[in-house]
Amino acid sequence: MSYQVIARKWRPQAFDEVTGQDHITRTLRNAIEHDRLHHAYVFSGARGVGKTTTARLFAKALNCHKTDKPNPNPCKSGDAEICPSCLEITESRSMDVLEIDAASNTGVQNVRDVVIENLNIGPARDRNKIFIIDEVHMLSTQAFNALLKSIEEPPPNVYFVMATTELHKVPDTITSRSQEFVFRTIPQSQIFDRLRLIADTEKVNIDDAALQIIARSGEGSMRDAQSNFDQVISFSGEKITAETVSAALGLAGAEVITRIIGSISSKESKTALDVVANLVDSGHDLRNFCRDVLAVFRDLLIYKVSSGDASLVESSTLDPETLAAHAENFSESDLIRLFNSLAETEARLKDAVQMRYVLEVGLVKLIELGRVRPIEDILERLAAIESRGVSASAGFQTLASAAPEKKTLRSEKEVPAVSVVGKIAEAEVRFEASDNEEPDLGIGYRDLNEPVEPDLVVTEPEFVEEARNSASDLSFIASLPVKLPAISSEDLEHFEDKALDEAYERKLELTGDDLLPISSASEIAALAIGTPQRMDPISANSGGTAAAPARSPLSISIPDFETEDELVELPEIGENPTAEELLAYAKAHPSVRKVMRIFRAKIVSVEKK
Repeated sequence: MSYQVIARKWRPQAFDEVTGQDHITRTLRNAIEHDRLHHAYVFSGARGVGKTTTARLFAKALNCHKTDKPNPNPCKSGDAEICPSCLEITESRSMDVLEIDAASNTGVQNVRDVVIENLNIGPARDRNKIFIIDEVHMLSTQAFNALLKSIEEPPPNVYFVMATTELHKVPDTITSRSQEFVFRTIPQSQIFDRLRLIADTEKVNIDDAALQIIARSGEGSMRDAQSNFDQVISFSGEKITAETVSAALGLAGAEVITRIIGSISSKESKTALDVVANLVDSGHDLRNFCRDVLAVFRDLLIYKVSSGDASLVESSTLDPETLAAHAENFSESDLIRLFNSLAETEARLKDAVQMRYVLEVGLVKLIELGRVRPIEDILERLAAIESRGVSASAGFQTLASAAPEKKTLRSEKEVPAVSVVGKIAEAEVRFEASDNEEPDLGIGYRDLNEPVEPDLVVTEPEFVEEARNSASDLSFIASLPVKLPAISSEDLEHFEDKALDEAYERKLELTGDDLLPISSASEIAALAIGTPQRMDPISANSGGTAAAPARSPLSISIPDFETEDELVELPEIGENPTAEELLAYAKAHPSVRKVMRIFRAKIVSVEKK
């Protein structure tokens, strides 16, 4: 007899031999035993986890001849007295169990020929007729539509079992007429136990470390692990070790991964580049290697956050002692950054022309990430600097080792004009100053579009601790001739305006304003009028002195805060008003009229929100 691969030779022959799917096999056996069978089933899950095998076992249980009704324990292929039905189903040649490969029979005509035309033909010999449709998600829309009525109301003794790896591609009209069973990926420990049983029965000399690598290579798929086991047996000699498995499957061993992790923690780029060179010379798959390193970063993070719980990292390439040693060299945030960066490198390897270059640069990037200062350390240092009376901006310059400090601030760039934004009912109204007068916004300002004079020097104000602690005498406010108008809560509502906020911040930087209270009326006058002393350059060169040029008197016009606006009836506007209707509404609104009178402003635009 010709050689039969392990995956087929060791295919489960009974429900209790199906590994890792106890929640499904138990449900099916109970349904068979208590005669609670549904007419259509959908089996979904990853590749190689037992979907098609379970479908065949279900078909055997329905048609087993050992009992007069469905048998939850059908015949096994090795039984001496196996019934004809179980034998034919095992060998995929039963006339009453039709297996359809939907990947190669996708059209509606295939469904009609194989399924619909055979529905009304009774079983040839067995009790039931079963249709097993593998990769059912590959059927066309028309084929699915042709199946709907048959799946919803099939003839007596007809059952459908549909298997798929992509359940989301199966229409809801199909799944709603069927019972769904989701197959899980198989734990590594159960794959290892199954491989150990196969190795002992087949008399294969292999150690546990090698079997662990093979079980991990399956990534939850029993069939993949068994296929890899078959490949390793063909590659190896009498004794199979971990090194043999790594060489046969093109996997990086624990020693290579340990060198990479060590080079990242010790910031040795050359060691990482040497490892990549050795991998290329030995013909390893660089993307698989990248995935192995990603898995180790995951294991290090889980080991660290779980305080060394070995049960959570039992599938790791490294043993718990090695994980503990390397985990001490990284913080949780370090491992997250390293994982994310290496994941980006692994994704780029898929389409890279020169995979070696991408991997080398990615590993060097991981090493350089270790030189990044945590933000917590920077904030602590800034707090320490500010506690000594130094501004935060100076602290940033100290941390960043910036260029020598400049005492003169010169503005050579044009700054965009600033507009005031207010919200009136359902409209957004923008105001700007009239051409003849400047609005008084409550703070001293200059036109930010006007460049600073070359000889204007603005120095950083000295930090005066006494000014902050001293009590300001604000009694002069009561004697001022002008009283500010009463402002309602609606007028005080704040709306963010990025341009206005940025202009305000630049104004504070230029003036050195520390936002401390102004203590007296004389100080307000000094800030408003200023006392510049500028020496005439000609007189200065000749050694003489010259008086400061006279300022033209300020023309300060106090706004009329007492007069109330006339009440104007607000026009009604619909859901989609025109620009003219919105403008008329804004001009009639009392709050808008008040702002226009006080700030001598005009309406620039009105937008409905």
